[in-house]
Amino acid sequence: MVHFLMQRGADPTFMDNTGLGCFHVAIQMGNVPIIVYLLSHGVNVDTRDGNGLTPLMIACMHVRSVDIFRLLISYGANLRLTDSHGNTAAHYSVQFANFQAVVQLDKGDIDWNALNDENKTPYEVRVVPWLTDRVKQMANVQSIMNSSHRFSRLGLSMLHYSPVWRQRITIMLPPLILITCGLLINWDIPSTLYHLNFADQSSKISSWIIYSTKFLLLLLLSFTARFIIDRFSDHKSQAVMLFSLATSTKLLLTTTYLFHITLRTPNHWVLHLWFLFFITMLWTTFILCCTKNPGYVDEIIKKECQQDTIAQLLDEVLNNTNDLTLANNNQEESSSSTLSINPLQRFCTTCFIRKPLRSKHCSTCDRCVARFDHHCPWIYNCVGMKNHFYFIIYLLSTSVSCNLFMLGTIVYWQNEFSCLPNTPLTSGKTDIFTIIWSYLLCNPWITFCFINAAFYSFWTTLLFGSQFYQMVWLNATTNERINMDRYVEFNTNNNNHINNNDNNNNMSLSNEKFHNSTNYNRPYDHGIWRNLLDLIGLPGFIINSNKSVDWRQIYQIEQLNNQYPIYTTATTTNNNNDVDKKLLDWSI
Repeated sequence: MVHFLMQRGADPTFMDNTGLGCFHVAIQMGNVPIIVYLLSHGVNVDTRDGNGLTPLMIACMHVRSVDIFRLLISYGANLRLTDSHGNTAAHYSVQFANFQAVVQLDKGDIDWNALNDENKTPYEVRVVPWLTDRVKQMANVQSIMNSSHRFSRLGLSMLHYSPVWRQRITIMLPPLILITCGLLINWDIPSTLYHLNFADQSSKISSWIIYSTKFLLLLLLSFTARFIIDRFSDHKSQAVMLFSLATSTKLLLTTTYLFHITLRTPNHWVLHLWFLFFITMLWTTFILCCTKNPGYVDEIIKKECQQDTIAQLLDEVLNNTNDLTLANNNQEESSSSTLSINPLQRFCTTCFIRKPLRSKHCSTCDRCVARFDHHCPWIYNCVGMKNHFYFIIYLLSTSVSCNLFMLGTIVYWQNEFSCLPNTPLTSGKTDIFTIIWSYLLCNPWITFCFINAAFYSFWTTLLFGSQFYQMVWLNATTNERINMDRYVEFNTNNNNHINNNDNNNNMSLSNEKFHNSTNYNRPYDHGIWRNLLDLIGLPGFIINSNKSVDWRQIYQIEQLNNQYPIYTTATTTNNNNDVDKKLLDWSI
């Protein structure tokens, strides 16, 4: 309708009696297609309403969707503009307790120390305990970064304001905690007291005193770590900390096995060779997963190119709208129509590109990733088209390596003389619990590593099974299984189509629906063998073609049908008209 009116001379800058223009109303309603359409037709992204408010200020007042803020900021909205009272968009975001606005404005590098006419900063206009403290912290960070002082010269009380020190501390914390915890568990307290002349060699210390001391020290270590995490951790540094934890644990287990268990059990060289093989595979795939491009979709940065992209998408939408209108007038033709995906439904408001099928914008990496599965903090990278296969091999090698480590630990316990129980097994007085207890206490460091290996073996085995089942058996990513209601290509029943802004999906319910062929389509599942080839990216997946599918260039299901004959959609023709009508209504 907006396109229809503007073609006939309607002025989008005209304001109503409240001082709102078309662009401001679209901002209030959160209608991304109309906002994109008006921007592409020359409407200024900073156009003010009758009260002197910019679209970004209006969004801070009324909008809770991150897409609107990403769209305005990416299109070049001026974050420094003020209203008649000197308030910036930062003041409005706190005044209306808009957390999403605060997060997106902070990414856009807004000034949190800006003063209005009352000499109030954004965090002073309203007291919201869960929000103003965070805004005040961000304002302090900006003040320090803009000052002449260097973070390296700051006092301890100011270090948590430094992004550099936040990252340094969160990276170093996991290995320090692991090493300290292992040393405390393995600490020989009687020997230490003897060397410090606090006890003679003949004196004995009760075991409960030793265990109580170690427990209190571990408890103190946990409280100290918790204090440091609360003070220095944020949403960015938490991902770095998990990556550091995973890397430190793998390095700990690798060095312990190669330089301790192997030397104590030289006769079991076959086991050691297998461990060496899988641990080499683990580190190789881990490095590939961390460093390899997961399949970033090329971004368009120049504003002129952004406008061209938007105009091209709008032309395609309008052409599809005309085609759908003609098809709906002819029932016979519409019954044979195929499912079409609205280009604006897959428009990235941050990268200003049309997102291909199976892609998603990662908020952590701030990039669009082809065949996006999830962002994994353990590898500090996205899992996408180009590194998904390496990620699955990494999970497999981690699981096998941890199991081999546990097997090597058991062999070590059986061959280490100090681990044997004091009571001979031939006497018949040594039960299985005594044996296990003597194994666990003979070398606490090995026991500590064994527990870590068992934990990592458990969750990596589960994750490998889930990933292998999804990609080989179903050919569906984690993102698709969670958000299938948001993607029209998975819907064969019009009652199941939900707007793209609906995020309240239940994973278990989605999994149940996904296997119900009467309600949901599985457009990318074409057998175990071809699904595996698609995952690996080897030639032979496509019939009569020597190339694999490049998911960075696939935008429509019909494009798959035309270019890659093995793909066939399972949508029922009875529901095509209803789906097309929804696309038509949504586009206008």
